Amino acid sequence: MPTAKKYLEYCVLLVVKTAFLNMKKLVAFTFCLFTTGLSIAQNTAKPQPATAATTPAGKPVVHKSAIGGYIRDARNRPLIGVQAFVYAADSSINSSGFTDSMGHYETNSTFAGNYLVKIVYPSNKAIRIPGVPIKAGITDISIKANPPEADTTIPYTVFAPKPPEKAKTPKKKADGHQ
Repeated sequence: MPTAKKYLEYCVLLVVKTAFLNMKKLVAFTFCLFTTGLSIAQNTAKPQPATAATTPAGKPVVHKSAIGGYIRDARNRPLIGVQAFVYAADSSINSSGFTDSMGHYETNSTFAGNYLVKIVYPSNKAIRIPGVPIKAGITDISIKANPPEADTTIPYTVFAPKPPEKAKTPKKKADGHQ
């Protein structure tokens, strides 16, 4: 006749083994349920309509509004890790970006309007550019200068694109000849 101790050991082993097997079944069931749910969700997702528009010439229409450009030192070497922030009128950060290994940066999309752009160098010195108009497309703010030694403000007119010069037409002489 088995002793109480042997019976107790048998019962504990049986309970532990049953619980372990049931745990394995529970985990397997949960995994199957999860993967089945993902599969169903992917197959029943409604396709999103294509939003890309094209011009009559077949070129894509750019709907993005952002700031971008290159930050380079006076020797034209890229400056890596420079931060660009776009501030709204209420002083909240509207968008931001970082320069990459080529010194290029681009902020995430933002709405059209006038903003303050702040370029912050790794030294924590900054260049502030107030009144930057952002329209459809990428507004270019590129800087080729050594990092500032103190916080600096530069007007946007320094970066604004220059209007194209009108072609000069030769003046006619009084006798009608050129």
